[in-house]
Amino acid sequence: MQHISNIVMYLSVMYTLSYTIIILASSQIIDQRPKGLFLANVADKVGHASQIENQIIVQYLKDLAENTYQTGKKVEKLFSIGAYLINRIGNEITSIKETLTLNMILSRRNAIYLSNRINKLLFQITEFRDQFKAIHVAIDDEEKIWNGTQYGINSFTDVEKYFELIKPTGHKIYKWVNIVNSLAVFKRGCLITFEAYREIESTLKVADQVRVELIHSKEIIRGLNKKKIISQADLMNLESVEVLAEIVSASWAEKDKSKIIIN
Repeated sequence: MQHISNIVMYLSVMYTLSYTIIILASSQIIDQRPKGLFLANVADKVGHASQIENQIIVQYLKDLAENTYQTGKKVEKLFSIGAYLINRIGNEITSIKETLTLNMILSRRNAIYLSNRINKLLFQITEFRDQFKAIHVAIDDEEKIWNGTQYGINSFTDVEKYFELIKPTGHKIYKWVNIVNSLAVFKRGCLITFEAYREIESTLKVADQVRVELIHSKEIIRGLNKKKIISQADLMNLESVEVLAEIVSASWAEKDKSKIIIN
């Protein structure tokens, strides 16, 4: 009996340890990514959630939410929960006869993230707008990179120094460095490629549909709270969606009609 007891205890310890390793591995993966790439990898990570126990997913989301909350990026928490709900749709929320737009949130995650900082925080400030244009001069192709020497910007270090200078008077603007970090493809020490420039241009063309869908998603999330699928604490943290819906520009021309239909 003692032998059997020892075996059971050993298996129990290994079982718990394996869960811990999974959680730690998840955190390490997130921590090693550039901050600006955080959103782009959330869906990919949670997409494998069906292979992990519920409690591991919950813990992962709690860690994710805590991290994003501390950095003031409540939007990212919304995306992570959206990815989680999409992954669990078949098993947990099939009773909701709604046209969910969570996939829109995931596919347009960078659009909202960028628009809040570009449209509202950057282009309205002349000093930074000039600097932004200096960094993102249109170039011929991916291999021909403009080095920005006439503006005193020769490397990403120079950009970081610039942000350090304006940080005391514009902390929110300073966060733009995360976006630059995520979009920049450093080839031979160059700053930003044509591909990155094109990505910024495309995100700025996301339609007013984003704003509409955000409002709709807010109502859906409230519905999930009533059905006890998400907690009141989660709901309170997601209230920022309403604010986002108001400040996202309505002048964009491109629309995304893709939706997830729950039968």
